[in-house]
Amino acid sequence: MTSGKVIRGTDLALNAGQSAPRLEDMSLEEVEGFLIKKTLARCDGNARRAAEELGLSRSAFYRRLEKYGL
Repeated sequence: MTSGKVIRGTDLALNAGQSAPRLEDMSLEEVEGFLIKKTLARCDGNARRAAEELGLSRSAFYRRLEKYGL
């Protein structure tokens, strides 16, 4: 989810001063849904590209979209 070798807070949508949920306070399922939603938004709704960026097959990606109601 990052273009370099270092992951920064912005790569995980961790922006200081915003009321975004803290990853530390989220369950694994909530984190997964959050990251899928952010990746899909970053890919302008292109599910194929989002699945590729997340390292998921398209079928696995679509199962997760259904699971999280996205």
